[in-house]
Amino acid sequence: MKNIVIPQRYESIINKISTTAKETGFDAYIVGGFVRDLLIKREPEDLDIMVSNKLNDKDGRSAGINFSKLLTTKYKLHNPVTFTKFGTSKLFIDNEEVEFVMPRKEYYSKYSRNPHTQLASLEQDALRRDFTINALFLRLTDMKILDLTFHGIDDIKNKIIRVADTQNAEIIFKQDPLRIFRAVRQSLQLGFTIEPKTYAAMKISVPRINIVSNERIRNEINKILIEKKPSKAFKMMDEINILIKILPELARLNTLKQYEKHHIENLFIDTMEVLDKVRDDLILRMSALLHNIGNAYKNEDDKIHFYSNNSTGVKEAVIILKRLIYSKEFIQKTISVIQNNISAIRSSDWTDGSVRKFVKRCGSELDLIMEFSKVYFNNNKNYAKFIKLKRRIKDLKSKNTLYIKPEPLTGREMMNIFNMPAGKWIKKAKNKIEEMQIENPNLTKAEAIEAVKEILTTSMI
Repeated sequence: MKNIVIPQRYESIINKISTTAKETGFDAYIVGGFVRDLLIKREPEDLDIMVSNKLNDKDGRSAGINFSKLLTTKYKLHNPVTFTKFGTSKLFIDNEEVEFVMPRKEYYSKYSRNPHTQLASLEQDALRRDFTINALFLRLTDMKILDLTFHGIDDIKNKIIRVADTQNAEIIFKQDPLRIFRAVRQSLQLGFTIEPKTYAAMKISVPRINIVSNERIRNEINKILIEKKPSKAFKMMDEINILIKILPELARLNTLKQYEKHHIENLFIDTMEVLDKVRDDLILRMSALLHNIGNAYKNEDDKIHFYSNNSTGVKEAVIILKRLIYSKEFIQKTISVIQNNISAIRSSDWTDGSVRKFVKRCGSELDLIMEFSKVYFNNNKNYAKFIKLKRRIKDLKSKNTLYIKPEPLTGREMMNIFNMPAGKWIKKAKNKIEEMQIENPNLTKAEAIEAVKEILTTSMI
């Protein structure tokens, strides 16, 4: 393939590397997904450079490290971060992080996906990579593409994902089962089809997923969730039986059915439809993915019973998110969207007070909740209720009476006014004042004092 166009973002960096390679006798290659993306005219990320020292084979393991040091000296860069054990280094060039590596082969133990590495030939390096489309090398001294698996360029043309080492397809996934997720994700991202033998090897290797950390699985889920149509990936993961390993609560929905007015609906399909419709925001997508968790049915005497237990669903969602090591903030925001989504249609008679109470409960997630609810209840019998709430929120906002103003009385002021020490009475008084503010956001300080006085008088009787 000719006429490779280097994006302007990387042009200066690659010129520096190419010039230095020609001057010093090193061979430098752009490797991995970067080359693939150049060929399919996709914006590339993560510039990795493989370096071999054709003048001194004995120093081959340190070629990448030594080459990065030469660049540092020549262009007065900050010193590279080196990893001598792996023969790699990282260097910032023109504000981009570039990784330098040696050509290597890998050896895996039974219980880990982290390999031991050894200096290898270019051919061996190509075969140890995941897929043919990611095993292309662009030699920077002459801008020639090396396709050492003999399938990479054709697979890009034909939009196929195939393991790099076609003679050892199962081994590729069993050594590093995270590659199963990569195959699914890249199929979704690129619109490529997974070659049948590769797909079969993925299915066979699923039991090995238990050696992958939850953090790594979470990262792959995140990448999938923000794609244009994530349902395709989750359906594929369900087909190859990996979904039941990583998200059994979600896989279970494919056997649970909702019964409503004699209409039976597959909850997994419902979840996937909502997932694709919400905007590609990670909180919204995760909320969509988990919003049906907690539903169940019984089949007794040929009758299907549907249970929508929001409390149980929220607990299960929290368990899932904690298991995948999401942050407390992410969990809180996601759960808020799931919980308050249903609240948006619980009433058809929204008073000013009930609207303010709903808005206060939603907090900073209000916009996300309303956005999710709009998708979830669209073309649904409850959509009119949602629209009414949306209008009521807009109306109160225009009147500047949607949000409760800061408390008119602080705890210290209460203690001074009523000459009383701190105690539970302050919390009780604040709760009462807040209730009054929900009904009357313009509550005055004098009215708040009278309310506290009434509470104290009642408590003394």
